[in-house]
Amino acid sequence: MARPTPTYTPVRNYAIGFFLSLLLLFSDINYGTFAPLRGFLNASSLFVQMIPNVIFENISMTFTSIQKNKSLLQENKELRDQILQIRTKDFVNRKNNENDIQIINLHNNLIKSLKNDDLGIYKIASIDLRNYLCCSTHRIFLKNANDVRLDSNLPVFAGGSFIGQTKGTYLNIIEVILFSDTSHVLPIKSNFFYCDARGKGKPMLISCKLNQNNENFKNQIGDIIYTSGLGGIFSKDMEIGFISSINSFSINEVEVLITLKANPLEETFYGIMSKEADEI
Repeated sequence: MARPTPTYTPVRNYAIGFFLSLLLLFSDINYGTFAPLRGFLNASSLFVQMIPNVIFENISMTFTSIQKNKSLLQENKELRDQILQIRTKDFVNRKNNENDIQIINLHNNLIKSLKNDDLGIYKIASIDLRNYLCCSTHRIFLKNANDVRLDSNLPVFAGGSFIGQTKGTYLNIIEVILFSDTSHVLPIKSNFFYCDARGKGKPMLISCKLNQNNENFKNQIGDIIYTSGLGGIFSKDMEIGFISSINSFSINEVEVLITLKANPLEETFYGIMSKEADEI
């Protein structure tokens, strides 16, 4: 509600206010009484003005940092990919070099051992591992990439010795029966006996049954066993294993257990003598 008449202010109040202002002004001019207050106000004003700039700069720096981190992460990924590619190529090259060395060494061993250069080198395709480790059938399968025609019963060489013989070819696969197969018979000899050794159906084992009353029989565990050359398949005097144990089989017989020299689980390349064979 509006006042009906104006309020009266005494003149002395104006005079007191005027003189008080002059006093404050004089005090500030001569002694800087309000200088700290003015500085505080100016600083506050500047601070208020700087806040948006600081916020903008922080946001800009954060965004720039995120972009740089993304760029660094991308560069790191590209470098990791390049390193992985280099390592992969190096691994492949080393494996190829190792394979080439194995092929050359096997070829040279075959020529030196068999005195025959009519042979082919084949890479393993697979091994019937389940039967090999537990049962009587021991077979490996070789890659026949060039579809070379091979006869059955050709000697197969690996690991510095004979390891079995070809059984057949199917498309581009060569089936090999190993010495340890129970259906395989291998003519062998030692310093004191000849026999036809049969596979034991256990990895790397064949055996012979001998007459215990034979005058030439001796308990020679560790003796080297050689191919006898009989049978017309395997050449004579090739080391194929050693006598690992001699066990009584019956009243007049003993079983001579022979551990083979070559382990098919450790071989990658196999040699087969054949005039038609090509090297891989």
